[in-house]
Amino acid sequence: MAERADGHGERLAELNGVARALAETVPLLVERLSAARSGQLYREALELLERPLLGHVLSMTGGNQLRAARLLGLNRNTLRKRCRELCLALPGRSGRAPGGRAAAPIP
Repeated sequence: MAERADGHGERLAELNGVARALAETVPLLVERLSAARSGQLYREALELLERPLLGHVLSMTGGNQLRAARLLGLNRNTLRKRCRELCLALPGRSGRAPGGRAAAPIP
């Protein structure tokens, strides 16, 4: 296969290597999760990948949820919901009231 000038073949080979590494990890992951006998193997396995994926993409976008959602191919509200369900902290305006003013402290 000829190498394209834009490096596409190189990136594809790198992605294939990552995919192989993940595939080699799956048997151990299944073994460990099934030993817990929670009956939620699929959900737990996805959460193990989803938590660092969402966190990393949010970090890449400087916490910009709309940009992160677009990169992931998700709706922003779906991204926010998944982050809540996974107990991932979302960057935001903590301590700010609507309009950008600092919220009054709660006594």
